[in-house]
Amino acid sequence: MTFDELYDQIRSGSLDKNQARQQFSLDWLETASSYIADVNRGARNNIPEIIYGEYKQFEQTLELADVFLERHGRVIISRSPFNDRLVAHYESRCVLLAGEQVLVLGSLPEVRGKVLLVSAGAADHPVLEECAFTLRALGVEPLVFEDRGIAHPTRVLEAVKEGVAGDAAAVVVVAGMEGALAPFVASLVALPVIGVPTSVGYGFRAKEAALTSMLASCAPNLTVVNIDGGIRAAVVAGLIARNREAVRGSRAE
Repeated sequence: MTFDELYDQIRSGSLDKNQARQQFSLDWLETASSYIADVNRGARNNIPEIIYGEYKQFEQTLELADVFLERHGRVIISRSPFNDRLVAHYESRCVLLAGEQVLVLGSLPEVRGKVLLVSAGAADHPVLEECAFTLRALGVEPLVFEDRGIAHPTRVLEAVKEGVAGDAAAVVVVAGMEGALAPFVASLVALPVIGVPTSVGYGFRAKEAALTSMLASCAPNLTVVNIDGGIRAAVVAGLIARNREAVRGSRAE
């Protein structure tokens, strides 16, 4: 349970004082055989638990996921080589979102805020999908526009127009090759833009070219995460969107 969800339950009366105290107890760490699971991270930083599955065995990933699902509404599994097996294991047990390299288990939270999500080409889809699913797990609606590379600039303008009209709080741009889409989008909006360089491209230093280009951009509202860092970009953009909605809500009260 994230802090926002805990607060909502306290405010609505569905969680009493003793139950809330239990959630905030000093029992921050729960041991499970061969690892330590930080089961209270969501209450501290408002981010659902994320299991990096790339180097974990199937049984390890299952054990971790089960521990978190016992205590929380959802868990994100990133880049597990056993995605298909995990889907087969959990699809009859809980709601899930299954992508090429990301899996979200459990119920999705109430939507608060929107983020514009734009990718340059079809090769960027796995990273864009990872970002979109993570946003949904955070309770933020992704406004998704794929294959909007600057080889055809009018496609970019349409995406930006829809994002601004849709009241997006931030923009995430996923692009490989020379990464030019990110600074171009940043030049068009009065919003924070997060560039995600992907390992897509031709020839010399191809997997690093987009990162270097985005880092060297003169667009002052553009910041950059590491190569293929869809989850990190989604978390930062999602927190921007949710925090903006929280400020709006407090002003309305």
